[in-house]
Amino acid sequence: MMKNGLFLISIGLIMFMFCVNRTTLEYDFLLMTTAVTSIIVGSVISFKANKKAKQAEVNQDENR
Repeated sequence: MMKNGLFLISIGLIMFMFCVNRTTLEYDFLLMTTAVTSIIVGSVISFKANKKAKQAEVNQDENR
């Protein structure tokens, strides 16, 4: 699950990088909105997976 979130973040950052037209320096707001949404969703997924991994680690340490 963690890898899926990191993948979404990286794709979102690449889309954000290409949301500017180089010749006219105008922003494509639809692509920018999609990129930001992808970054936010990927961050939430990564955060939840990281939290779940830490909880599993704590539970494993308690069982010892």
